[in-house]
Amino acid sequence: MGSVTDQVPELDIDLFADPSLQDPFDDYRQLRNAGPLVRLARPAVYAMGRFAEVQAALRCPELLKSGDGVGFSDAFNAAKGTNVLQSDGDLHRRLRAAVMRPLWPAKLREVRGDLKSMIATRVAALQGQGRFDAMKALASFLPVEAISHLVGLPSVGRERMLDWAASTFNLIGPQQDSQDLGVLAEARAFLMGLSEETVQSGSWAAELFAAARTGQLRPGEALATISAYVIPSLDTTILAKGHLLYNLARDPEQWALLLERPDLIPSAVLEGVRHASVIRWFARVAVADYPCEDVIVPQGARVMLLYGCANRDERHYAEPDRFDVTRDPRDHLAWGTGPHMCAGMHLARIEMEVLLEALVEAHVTLGCEEPMRGTNRGLFGFTALPFQIDGRG
Repeated sequence: MGSVTDQVPELDIDLFADPSLQDPFDDYRQLRNAGPLVRLARPAVYAMGRFAEVQAALRCPELLKSGDGVGFSDAFNAAKGTNVLQSDGDLHRRLRAAVMRPLWPAKLREVRGDLKSMIATRVAALQGQGRFDAMKALASFLPVEAISHLVGLPSVGRERMLDWAASTFNLIGPQQDSQDLGVLAEARAFLMGLSEETVQSGSWAAELFAAARTGQLRPGEALATISAYVIPSLDTTILAKGHLLYNLARDPEQWALLLERPDLIPSAVLEGVRHASVIRWFARVAVADYPCEDVIVPQGARVMLLYGCANRDERHYAEPDRFDVTRDPRDHLAWGTGPHMCAGMHLARIEMEVLLEALVEAHVTLGCEEPMRGTNRGLFGFTALPFQIDGRG
């Protein structure tokens, strides 16, 4: 009789090939159907794609570590043990507490009105203007114009944040692009050059440097926290907005439901991130044999936890491939769960909610053409979305 590791089914699919990156859902279904734990051939790692198993794994930091790196490349994992994404235990708790300072719902209520006003003005300007790229003109508007200001980066940093985030996530996979490596080096150099004097007074970054000056944080921890605002948070929200806009524009019945029942906006946002999870996956390293039904992830092995795959699991959600604004998907895994649950999810929700509120209150019709689908190895989303906002007359 073979060992429990021998019994793990092997699956010869390439989740990092361009066709799968652009439309991964057939591969996701094959992975889920193969078993609760599979062994991929390319790259040679373990992978989980069912909802229950991914949820349990994310909630088990004592056996599945983030501090040994959550990617597959040395370039991405170089920051392991130094930032909130790739740390464990006391260090992670301290860094996360620093990141969360301005991101608690009570604090964010102070800026919600301003964000709503800004996006409503943007919607009004785009209404009736014909086709435009929603990714550039609408989805990225608040992160570029408002969120970067709250973080307090110098203007040159604001201009480059989206490129830095895209290249960083592209390096998470097993292959590396020299251009992405160069962009990552640029981002790190920029962050290392920040100080209390170079960021905007009263900003989130200024508060972090002040905390380091008074001994509440170490200087490296302040920079690691600022990087959490710059790298993982912006592109993820922008791409999530793109999916949400696309799903509503291509399904007039769902959009009509929102117009009739604005109270569904919060559930529509959660359904949007469940249906098209931007974060494809993160990895963990087993510090001891990790049981998964009748097989194990052996000690020292790296396992891929597929968020987007789990969120389409028919074992957990009825008709998971259908976008439904009346669904209650509050347990979705698009923002993770457990100690590494997305620190910026409250801000992301607000950004997406005020966008939908502005569109609903303008009582517009939405239209779109097929998007240009990206091939980022860490993020699932569009690089362009031809879109149109028209009045109802």
